[in-house]
Amino acid sequence: MNKLLLGTTALVGASLLLAGPVDAAKPKVKVNGAIAFEFGGSSQDLEGFSDAPGDAADGPNRGYAFKTDSEIHINVSGKTDAGMKWKAQVQFEADEKTGSPIDENWIRFSGSWGQINLGDDDGAEDLMHFSGEQAVKKAGAGGVDGHWDDFVGWREVNSRFAHEPTLTEDSSDATKISYFTPRIGGLQVGVSFTPDTGAAGQATDTDDGDDFENAWGLGVNYKKNFGGFKVGIAGVAHIGDNEDESKEDLRAWMVGFNLDYGNWKFGAGYQDNGDGGEAKSTVGDDDMRAWDVGLGYATGPVHLGVSYLHTEVDDPGGADANDEDEGDTINVGATYMLGGGARVYAEVFWFDTDSGDSHPTNNDGFGFILGTGVKF
Repeated sequence: MNKLLLGTTALVGASLLLAGPVDAAKPKVKVNGAIAFEFGGSSQDLEGFSDAPGDAADGPNRGYAFKTDSEIHINVSGKTDAGMKWKAQVQFEADEKTGSPIDENWIRFSGSWGQINLGDDDGAEDLMHFSGEQAVKKAGAGGVDGHWDDFVGWREVNSRFAHEPTLTEDSSDATKISYFTPRIGGLQVGVSFTPDTGAAGQATDTDDGDDFENAWGLGVNYKKNFGGFKVGIAGVAHIGDNEDESKEDLRAWMVGFNLDYGNWKFGAGYQDNGDGGEAKSTVGDDDMRAWDVGLGYATGPVHLGVSYLHTEVDDPGGADANDEDEGDTINVGATYMLGGGARVYAEVFWFDTDSGDSHPTNNDGFGFILGTGVKF
């Protein structure tokens, strides 16, 4: 498949060189982004956890916190002498206080033959998926795909729990090359290749770490209008080799759909992340699965949404062979568009996590988020 993707890239490049020259427009530069401020908190009931200092993981353990969520995008676009369109983007995370503030950094070429993405961008397994995320993304803080888990002082029952309705084991913004076909009859196919899921921007990562290498992101989705209905169906997968031979390779997949009618939006998704990254010495299954649903409604400046996420991880250490660690989250959110790119929003959420028999612990509670933001 490496030869297929690289061969496609070469053919596209050759066709562009042979094309006749046209007048290329001067590149255009545009700056956009978003800035948001949130106040949120949670109350939780912990059972079976140690009270030792430092036992709690990230989160506002005092019960509340402030948060900013800000991005600035520099976009440059143009057209070559041969008529091929291109676009480049650098995304800055204004909230990043340590390390590099750059989130994504890519260049994209497109034409009647499709689209090629090069750089630090999400892969086909993320860009092409459908789930409940799309139905509620404008309501509140984004539902189960939003910021709710930032306001919980986590003492995780299981570190592999899904916190969002996308593949847990995706390539994120690791440096990659992707190709997407034109959408024909509603159908589009995409493929991404990532040499190292732990390397972004710099070729400094080794092949003996704890990441996945030679990773392929695959996606296919279908979008079509039927009368007043808008239908979307998608299937994606992510496969790769673990750099640590003592750990399992990556074999993850997800299916989902969206259905829009009038002011209503509905979406659902199911993912299976397998046991990628887990020790091969583990006795029994250690697979992780999750599913979600989302329902959204919009009227004028008001956007409403409710979403639900369930996740489960096999617990091979339990007395019962079918023992599982489980987690559930419900989010209800509302947004009011003030106009001019500004908005205010609110969200409440409930969560419940329970472990299997091998280490009986649980963590459940509820929380809220109040926010305001602008897009420009």
